[in-house]
Amino acid sequence: MDILIPDSWLREYLDTKAKPKEIQKYLSLCGPSVERINKGKTGPLYSIEVTTNRVDSASIYGIAREAATILPRFKVPASLINQSFEKITGENTAPLEVKILPKLVNRAIAVVLDIENTQTPSWMKNRLEDVGMRSLGPLVDITNYVMIEIGHPTHIFDYDRVKTNKIIFRESKKGERLTTLDGKTHVLPGNDIVIDDGTGKIIDLPGIMGTENSVVTPETKRVIFFVDNIHSATLRKTSMSLAIRTQSSAVNEKGIDPELGMTAILKGVQLYKKLCNAKVASKVHDIYPTPYKPKKIEVALEFICQRLGIQIPAKEIIEIMESLGFGVNESRVTSHKLLSVEIPSFRSNDISIPEDIVEEVARIYGYHNLPSLTLDGPLPPQQEISPFEFEYKAKLSLKGLGGVEVYTSSLVSQVEIRNSRLKSALKLKNPLGSNSVSLRTSLLPSLVSAVFENTREENPFFLFEMANIYLPRRGDLPEEKMTLAGVFSKNFDYRRAKGIVEAFLKEAKVYKELEQVGTFGYSENEHFLYFEFDTKKLQDSASMSSPYIPTPKYPPQVEDLTLIIQPRTLIGQIIEKIKSSNPHISSVELIDAYENTRTIRTYYQNPEKTLTNSEVEKIRGKILNTAKKFGAKVKD
Repeated sequence: MDILIPDSWLREYLDTKAKPKEIQKYLSLCGPSVERINKGKTGPLYSIEVTTNRVDSASIYGIAREAATILPRFKVPASLINQSFEKITGENTAPLEVKILPKLVNRAIAVVLDIENTQTPSWMKNRLEDVGMRSLGPLVDITNYVMIEIGHPTHIFDYDRVKTNKIIFRESKKGERLTTLDGKTHVLPGNDIVIDDGTGKIIDLPGIMGTENSVVTPETKRVIFFVDNIHSATLRKTSMSLAIRTQSSAVNEKGIDPELGMTAILKGVQLYKKLCNAKVASKVHDIYPTPYKPKKIEVALEFICQRLGIQIPAKEIIEIMESLGFGVNESRVTSHKLLSVEIPSFRSNDISIPEDIVEEVARIYGYHNLPSLTLDGPLPPQQEISPFEFEYKAKLSLKGLGGVEVYTSSLVSQVEIRNSRLKSALKLKNPLGSNSVSLRTSLLPSLVSAVFENTREENPFFLFEMANIYLPRRGDLPEEKMTLAGVFSKNFDYRRAKGIVEAFLKEAKVYKELEQVGTFGYSENEHFLYFEFDTKKLQDSASMSSPYIPTPKYPPQVEDLTLIIQPRTLIGQIIEKIKSSNPHISSVELIDAYENTRTIRTYYQNPEKTLTNSEVEKIRGKILNTAKKFGAKVKD
């Protein structure tokens, strides 16, 4: 997650004389990575990468909090500036009702403001443009400004367009429609978090994007300024299913600290008063069903030091944790020091086990200060080749032979099971639909379905897949067997298909003859050419290394011969006999077939010299004699 932070804005919350280059260097060593410093309209502009689990750092305030902890570790004085806000007071002249469902909404805060629709000042425009946001007028700009500064998204409605004076959070029904601010109409899948006005009319898709029927306009005189902290997983599901990605949804879906909600409201009201001459026209509605109760993690001092490989005094560890906003109590159990760490609300989502405490200590203490030790003890035995490496090479070989890899579902329909004549397939107790009833015991039905989905392809093709099949076991979970299979389209030539399979086995260096590793042939009723291999047996049968064969110094002479052969004669046997008839025949290939003729390409090659025409003629004579023994003759 990449964010942009103007230096001048950061220093409203960070009291330090550190230069931007120093902030970049030290913050990157122990906290969010400052990738570069650009020049913005307001001065130096930090481009910062914040990891997904650290949404608490994705704001001006969050970065300032990190910097105030990290800079002093490098002897650079710095402290966090805590902003103070006036209490919200005013006449309660605008009625408002807010209802939530606790399973969907963690916290909702709302207040009605009388405003004047003025112009956004240049200092705010410049700051918003520096962080990549377009100015849309003061009413909307303030909500974006608060989100960037405090780290909690805020929103506004036109109070007079919400005729019922109600905002009700509820689950959507499947098929409900709404039109978002960008003018697009969306059909909701159901169970999404929406806001309606009490009549059933949806007026917001909270945490993602507002709707046209409640948006503020230049004529707006009263607004509902509100914060909603909603269930992050449900929000992300809605955002992804509707393909609506906004900065607000990207932040909300990561789990915002609900304790920030009131700070965001106070900051927003302060700005509305300053820029829009706002007056509070209602009480502040704050619905917070389950306020945050700090959780505690107990961790032994010895545990931390063992994991870090260095002894750090308990006093320094406590100072580190307290500087990050954690509460720490020290106790002793027998001879061991025990730390009870209280997790602040803004870190509750990513701190849950003792190892998380170790990580916090390590990064602030400095990974660069931890000892670097070389590996001690004997090296573990190295696998000659891992299953993953073999699987990768097998896939690569089939792609090189013209195959197209597919990924299909492990669940198949009863029709597919029956058509493929597969037996004993395990059925699901609660299948999602008729197409996902059973676990497949072969890749055949899945691959055949994939062929039918590509019937418009005119040229011959073949598909392959490497995936698990599931073989039933009595009284136990099914055996998961990694399988490699491929299917050829109906217009695929048999000889070419057989050649591909043989070439693959040769490429995989499979030479075992006494054990069956797979099958190749026509499927029973679909008449598709199909191969299937047990991947483990295939790997066990493969030669993991091959002898080095140097590149021949002298070039071969190449000749094509067309043979007329008798019916039911196996060309493979003829080729093998031709190969063994003379040591200077380096290779023989079948390159064409038509009716009773077969064209073979022969390579004559001597590693010691270039063969002469007379020498090649003698070898050709042996080839013709070999062909005659099979009743074949050379076509004139």
